[in-house]
Amino acid sequence: MSDDEDWPRARATRTRRDPGPRTLTASEAAALLGVSVATVRMWADQGRLPSHRTVGGHRRFELERLREWLEGRGAAAPEPRRLRRPPQDIPACPLLARELNSRAEAIVDRVLEGYDEEVPTPLPPPSPPAVRRLAVRFVRVLASALETGRPAASAGRAELAGLRGGLQGAPGTRVIVEHTRIAVAVLLEAEDARQAGVPMERLAIPALHAAIDHAQAAVARGFEQAQAQRAGTPGLPPR
Repeated sequence: MSDDEDWPRARATRTRRDPGPRTLTASEAAALLGVSVATVRMWADQGRLPSHRTVGGHRRFELERLREWLEGRGAAAPEPRRLRRPPQDIPACPLLARELNSRAEAIVDRVLEGYDEEVPTPLPPPSPPAVRRLAVRFVRVLASALETGRPAASAGRAELAGLRGGLQGAPGTRVIVEHTRIAVAVLLEAEDARQAGVPMERLAIPALHAAIDHAQAAVARGFEQAQAQRAGTPGLPPR
C-alpha cells in the first residue's frame, strides 16, 4: 500500500454556481409594475426604466433594480408571489384559427360595408387601407390566441395598438371604435363559416368570444396607459 493510500481521501466538494441577479421578462416586469407590456417596452426604449438585453437580443429587467425603482417613487414593491398572473387559457381551436386567417379579406369587406354616408358616426370613417391594416393585425392576434389557446401570448400586439391610439389624444379613441367593428365582423364571418358546415372545434365560437375579450381588454390597457402618459400622471411616473 502506498503512502497516499494510508490517508483518507477528501470528499470532492461541489461549488454552486452563482445564478446572478434574478431577471424578468417584459410581461413579468409589467405585472410587477402594474402597467401594460407595451408601456414597459416604451419606457425601456426611452431609457426611463432600467433594463438590459441578453446575448440573443431579448429585453430583461433585474428584479432588485425594479424594486428599487418602485421604492424610489414611493410605491411599495410587490411581493415576488405577485409577479405571475394566473393563466387564463382558452380551448385551442386551430381549425377556426386557420379559417379566420383565410377569411381576412372578407372580414375587411364586412367592416367597410358597415359604413354608410347616410348613417352618421361619432368619428370619421377610416380609409380602406387603414381598415385593412388594422383588421389583418387584429385577425392575426385572434388566430394566434385560438391556435395556441393562450391569448396572453399575443396580447402585446393588441396593447401596442391601444398605446398608439392613446398617444394621439382624443382622436385616438377611434382605435377602440374600429377594433369593436372588426370584432363584430370577425364574429359574423365565423358564424357564417359554422352555418356553412366548415369543420371547427365544438367550443370554437365561445373560444372566439373569449379571445376577442382578451384582445379588446389588451387594447384598452394600452390606451389607458398612453392616456396616463399624456396626462403626466401614470400609475408609476418615471422620474
